[in-house]
Amino acid sequence: MIGLHLIIDGVSTKPVIKNTIQEILLELPSRIGMKILAGPLIVAGHPENPGWTGFVIIDKSHISIHTFEVGNLISIDVFSCSHFDPDKVKNYLLNKLSLGKLNIKTLNRTEL
Repeated sequence: MIGLHLIIDGVSTKPVIKNTIQEILLELPSRIGMKILAGPLIVAGHPENPGWTGFVIIDKSHISIHTFEVGNLISIDVFSCSHFDPDKVKNYLLNKLSLGKLNIKTLNRTEL
């Protein structure tokens, strides 16, 4: 295995604000044994698609978060060229966010 790709799609029971995204992007890397190389960068969506997008570049790849005001949807990717514990990510996010519905996929990335 050369890494993991954790994909989380959910519905929040309340809007996710910019500060919450920033906290997650600053706190999550160290919780999974990674270091921040750049970021986080957080930008507002277009008026026709309001929400927030944020990402942080970590020493093994990246973490990204996309929120959508319509329906309180949230999508999170943790992509790494190294192993990390997906349960740590899930538990952290469940404590940090008010998620009503959740769909999680973990992809093992293997050498060709």
